[in-house]
Amino acid sequence: MIEEEAREEAPRLNRLQHETSPYLLAHADNPVDWHPWSDEAFAAAREQNKPIFLSIGYASCHWCHVMEEESFSHPSVADVLNRSYIAIKVDKEERPDVDQAYMTIAQLITGQAGWPLNLIMTPEGEPFYIATYVPRESRSDQIGLVELLAKVHDTYWANDYNQDELRRSGRSFVKVSQDTVTPDDATEFPSDAHERAITDLKAGYDSVNGGFGTAPKFPTATRLSYLLNEYHATGDEESLSMVLTTLDRMRAGGIYDHVGTGFHRYAVDGAWLIPHFEKMLYDQALLAEVYLDAFALTGRSEYADTSKHILDYVTTTLAAPEGAFYGAQDADTAGEEGAYYVWSHRELAEVLSDAEYEVLLSVAELPDTTSSETVDATYVISLTASLPDVVRATGRDESEVRALLDSGLNKLAERRATREPPAIDDKISVDWNGLAIAALARAGRVLDDDRLVDEASTAADFLWNSMRRPDGLLMHTYRDGVSSVDGMLEDYAFYSYGLIELYQATQDVEHLHRALTLMEQTVDLFWDADAGGFFQVATGGEQLVLQIKPFYDTALPSGNAIAAENLVRLGTLVSDTEMIDMAKQTFEALGSLVGYSPQECTRLLQSHRLATSNSYVAILVGEPGDPVLQALRDAVDETYSPGTLLVVLEGDEGHESIADVIPAATGHTTLDGSAVAYVCDRQMCALPITDAASLVAMLSKRA
Repeated sequence: MIEEEAREEAPRLNRLQHETSPYLLAHADNPVDWHPWSDEAFAAAREQNKPIFLSIGYASCHWCHVMEEESFSHPSVADVLNRSYIAIKVDKEERPDVDQAYMTIAQLITGQAGWPLNLIMTPEGEPFYIATYVPRESRSDQIGLVELLAKVHDTYWANDYNQDELRRSGRSFVKVSQDTVTPDDATEFPSDAHERAITDLKAGYDSVNGGFGTAPKFPTATRLSYLLNEYHATGDEESLSMVLTTLDRMRAGGIYDHVGTGFHRYAVDGAWLIPHFEKMLYDQALLAEVYLDAFALTGRSEYADTSKHILDYVTTTLAAPEGAFYGAQDADTAGEEGAYYVWSHRELAEVLSDAEYEVLLSVAELPDTTSSETVDATYVISLTASLPDVVRATGRDESEVRALLDSGLNKLAERRATREPPAIDDKISVDWNGLAIAALARAGRVLDDDRLVDEASTAADFLWNSMRRPDGLLMHTYRDGVSSVDGMLEDYAFYSYGLIELYQATQDVEHLHRALTLMEQTVDLFWDADAGGFFQVATGGEQLVLQIKPFYDTALPSGNAIAAENLVRLGTLVSDTEMIDMAKQTFEALGSLVGYSPQECTRLLQSHRLATSNSYVAILVGEPGDPVLQALRDAVDETYSPGTLLVVLEGDEGHESIADVIPAATGHTTLDGSAVAYVCDRQMCALPITDAASLVAMLSKRA
């Protein structure tokens, strides 16, 4: 009650009330005099000679919510911040450039990173104190925020000599970080990068539960994708086994939402059982593609089903009425993490039939006791017991077990629909939507589902029509009819990547034209003409405390990796050797950085392999409705052949629409009226292929 009264009486200096980000708006009623990231905030810090308190988070972050409620809503924190600091709040999803700059410094200086990320900085933006979650009051193992802020200002900043020391520390942190992320001159891409990456990934692999490391454990889709690529390139069975074990364990564990589908952000344990409950659009997109690749390599239907279910979550729960997709779903409901997703024995017994309850207890391996101590305890459902074990335990046959499990999960979904759902972060970002477009388009091809392709097309059109400035350049985010923040490297690269996949699925040349336009803009805006590679922020845009060329994978693939991959694929498709050469320059420019830790750059390694090995264009020629043409197209769609591009020429109209874009497509004809496939690399085309099996064999060849 005291806190509520204090909040109501505080002066309304908070500048976040005019923002559109849900994360910033969640802090708009704090008594803290927050600034958004702006020139005004830094000018105020310089004029008043105050240090900056920078706090970076995002809307679906549990510990960000904790700090908002525990600290930033409290008058004791507001008092010291408003009196002695300029406080800046940043949504990392709205300003990934700001986040990556300071997160890079945090990782390099402290060896740790996470959100919320809290930094105390000079008025020039150079951080000298870095932390993640900080409790409001001090405790035995950690200083509290109130004590920390007062001590830093009163003991250090207010003293000229100590302030000079803090400024020197800030400058030193920035210099060390910039030197670390600046590539050495004229360093070739390390010849042993692939070998070292695979060795390190195998060393860190959890052979029991799959995945890498212990806890917390993240899906790391880029690593899994690279290992599948490694298997295709070298035949390394261990790489394939690592991926399939990981996919199986994740799909069975609690990190996957068995009631509502979709993957949670990560597991807090090493066995994938207990999730951190937020769900991110990019995780769904990247994991859907990995499961599709696993299906293409193995033919196992459960991988196809998982990919489809993931994308069903995207196209329902995360679907925006405008036609694109929202960024995330929160972990919390009414301030309690995971409340929407967990179940007690009492509720399970109430919702399910006796037979369904028995099967779920066996498959999920939940404690079967219903004593007064445990009946109301809550659990996350994971389907970790094997069906043969459940058959033996229950005495039912496998088909009955499957039917009872399905009907039970459907009933739980109906019950869960009556609960208050976690909030949706209803920002639309170009980069994450680009990844979603790619996954949907690819799934539509592989699974022969036109609905998914239509969803991808609608989202792509929305980005093109509503998230570009009048001069044709991209914006980064959109909410409530307002686009904000200039587009960054990842926006251009990921959207172009999605359009290339969408062209494969639709054969609509307009998507290809748009992808080429975006890559031309990418080069104009972000290319380092002196050293090669792409900066994250446009060379004429706002320059941050660090100038970064993203090369290592985070939860997302690196911007340089996808940009280089796009250059290789588009250059191969349209016979532009300059684009391919520019991709190779990117690898060389980043070679010294990749050499430090190649296992952290797996998507860049995958792009490098594409640039230096076979990259096919499969040109199919035939008449509309020809079943042979359809069989050839199915063969391309369903074969795991990284980087292969599909061009379908149906009748005279197909030739005319594509001839001015893809020179290699001209001159190819049917064989005596029968459909045929021409598989071309960058120099020549193989002999025409007329049957699907031969086409699969050609595309499956190792580099």
